[in-house]
Amino acid sequence: MKMIKKRDGQTVIELILILPVFMMIIFVVLELGNMAYHTILAHHVSYELARVGSLVGVKKASGKTDSQRVNSKMKEALNKMFGLRGAQSMQFSAVLQKTGTDPQVRTHANEDLVVTLVYKVNLLFPLTSYIFADEPKRFGIKRIKATVRMPVERPLIN
Repeated sequence: MKMIKKRDGQTVIELILILPVFMMIIFVVLELGNMAYHTILAHHVSYELARVGSLVGVKKASGKTDSQRVNSKMKEALNKMFGLRGAQSMQFSAVLQKTGTDPQVRTHANEDLVVTLVYKVNLLFPLTSYIFADEPKRFGIKRIKATVRMPVERPLIN
């Protein structure tokens, strides 16, 4: 006669040991996907803001770039994209940098608009939000920074 061994608790113990590791792997993959999505979003928003700012900065061909007009139009565009509440999670700065003169028209100084956007992302999953978060880690917030440089467009005719 064969002896039958009791193995009732073995599967429960294996599940208790393996389940946390498996769940952690799932949470890491999902959190990385969430962060990748928001990184793409931040880069696209900074590009669109730089595009808006570079197109509306100059009214005349001979005029200078109006940084107040650039900032106000960029804020308008951000509010249209995300609404007032969504735009509050983003902070941007716009800096005009001289890049030289136009070889065809010596009186035109070329400028680039450098837009830096900082986007706060709320991380979703337990433990991974602590691992990937910026300081202070207990809030589970990751700041994504995107910088875009775009030349300021000047009209050729006054």
